[in-house]
Amino acid sequence: MNNKLFLVYLLTFLFSIHQIGVAANLIISSNDTIKIKNDTVKKMQLEEVSISAVRADRKLPVTETLLTKENIDENYTGQEMPVILAKTPSVTWSSDGGNYTGYSYLRLRGIDQTRINFTLNGVPLNEPEDEGAYFSNYPDFLNSIRSIQVQRGAGVSSNGSASFAGSVNMESPSLSDSAYTELNSSYGSYHTYRISPEFNSGLLKNNWSFYGRYSNAGSDGFREHSGTEGQSFFFSGGYLGKRGVFKFTSFTGYSKSQMAYLAIADSALKKNYRANFLTNDEKDEFKQSLAMVQYMAPLGKHSFLSSTIYYNYLEGGYSILFPPDLYNFSVKSDFYGAIINYQYQNKALKINAGLHANDYVRYHYSSILPNESALLYKNSGHKNEAATFLKLSYDVKKFTLFMDMQYRYAKFSYLPDKNTPLQIQSVDWLFFNPKGGISYLLNDKHIIYASIGRTCREPARNDMFAGYDNIDSSNYSEVGKLNRIKPESVIDIEAGIKLLYQKLKLDINIYDMEFENEIATIGQLSYIGLPLRKNVASSYRRGIELNLTTEPIKKLFLSTQANLSTNRIKIYTTDYDSVTYSNVQPLLTPSFILNQSVSYAFTKWMKAEAGARYLSLSYLDNSNNKNYTAPSSLIFNASVCFTFLKYHSINFMVNNLTDQKYYTSGYVQNAQPYYFAMATRYYFVTLKLRF
Repeated sequence: MNNKLFLVYLLTFLFSIHQIGVAANLIISSNDTIKIKNDTVKKMQLEEVSISAVRADRKLPVTETLLTKENIDENYTGQEMPVILAKTPSVTWSSDGGNYTGYSYLRLRGIDQTRINFTLNGVPLNEPEDEGAYFSNYPDFLNSIRSIQVQRGAGVSSNGSASFAGSVNMESPSLSDSAYTELNSSYGSYHTYRISPEFNSGLLKNNWSFYGRYSNAGSDGFREHSGTEGQSFFFSGGYLGKRGVFKFTSFTGYSKSQMAYLAIADSALKKNYRANFLTNDEKDEFKQSLAMVQYMAPLGKHSFLSSTIYYNYLEGGYSILFPPDLYNFSVKSDFYGAIINYQYQNKALKINAGLHANDYVRYHYSSILPNESALLYKNSGHKNEAATFLKLSYDVKKFTLFMDMQYRYAKFSYLPDKNTPLQIQSVDWLFFNPKGGISYLLNDKHIIYASIGRTCREPARNDMFAGYDNIDSSNYSEVGKLNRIKPESVIDIEAGIKLLYQKLKLDINIYDMEFENEIATIGQLSYIGLPLRKNVASSYRRGIELNLTTEPIKKLFLSTQANLSTNRIKIYTTDYDSVTYSNVQPLLTPSFILNQSVSYAFTKWMKAEAGARYLSLSYLDNSNNKNYTAPSSLIFNASVCFTFLKYHSINFMVNNLTDQKYYTSGYVQNAQPYYFAMATRYYFVTLKLRF
């Protein structure tokens, strides 16, 4: 274990143990309620205490979808995060290797995942410098997630990077779950495997509780030599004392991949659909660990305080062949932060306020293999951030009024290689992100809502550096000042209706996202394989979303997620030929997305499911040239699950039943379309044993 990480583990553990003992007596029940023994008994969900700062109640005027543990586990074989989030409206996903493991990417309302906020228990997971979250670094991560709330649009204020397209906040296992031991194992096409033992101690007599999970997973990949292998460990524990609740959560992952980040020309795919022109020597290897300590305590009958400190460590690199040399590009980063949240609720009024500050440094270095010690350069980026928010909701008869205000400050500075005589000025940003809305409770099961919010976001390092990993005299004039890329902002208007019955849940909403200086993807890659972006003055995303689950007849379940949208960049000029276009559709933004599934429980021990996913045509660049498109696709999947001895199950799944060749992502290069081939028909079997 990294010495810094061990030291943070130890210090945070000792600090939190010392802090236990300053508030009222708490007991956590199996339903995650907190009973405060102090002459008064008040019930409140643990989730609401620990992650209420970033989650939205269903009655609030926020467009959101909640995935429960049961939703996540349906047909789960160890898939990457984007695959599971595709169960929610307006999400598209793609994969380097073509299957469900390894490097996978998502877009929400057509906006890439570097502009989506990811948190676990309120702790940010996005790397501050490039603003990405890399779930491939810790395989089988979702096996240890209890629930996920996806907020689309401005949502509510969160910790870390801006919730620009939306936010994805996750919750780790509860301290008060019942005791169990479980073994999950999966095997499928292309030698895709996973084995994962886990345990939960339940609440012990000494008021301690522990959860742990280890996973070993890998795949040969659908595309040639695009295999991945990795291991991960997730651990959490806590003490439910008389004066507070202490919780420690940590996970660590290690992954090795044969790289497949380059798409293949359409003409080459017709000869070999599984082609990957990167060589066997072009690989990557990453290690990442995160630890957090959280402490929660009541301050009185109506208020709670929670505090969190966290540390995230990342180290790794990848190799790229620039003939005849094999270049290595490596990074190492340290990410520290602290969060304090206050919550007050009394009858009609609810107040949530928070402070968050972090400090981050990432080192970039390069060499020519096998001489790793002879560095070509070593530079570093340093970014720190401070943010505060205040959320108010007030019930007036059947109305709920909501207001959310956030101030967020971020600063980035760059230290060039010691052999580069350049002075590069730091850049900082201050954003005010206000949101507000109103919801109306028609009755206990019908909610109508409307909201408006504004979110601003700074550019990532790759945007400011024009795709370069190192600034020196050869590219300084091209990169120029770090403020050459402007911050982007969006005004998001949402309205919808939420219905909840015993056998029907229906959410329908419309949205209008109006962007200023959007940092838009241009459909080309940098020399190290990162997507290039630039400002476009004015653009929008407008659409309607539907999320439906119902049981029309006993044991028959239907689920539908759909998005119908119009998306435009008002004025766009291409970089390669300087031609200007008007009202073009942003790349990789299909105007229609549909998920449809039907399942039937034949008996208590047998359930079958069939599903279909449709994506309409999308463009590979912003010129909207008909020759550069990802064609529409319709993919069918099916599964059957058998449960035996009450808690054990075996699941058989077939993806892409009709053996289609299809693409969901790509780019344009040398006036040709290039695609990432998605897997044809493939199979999985998953065995779950629970004791």
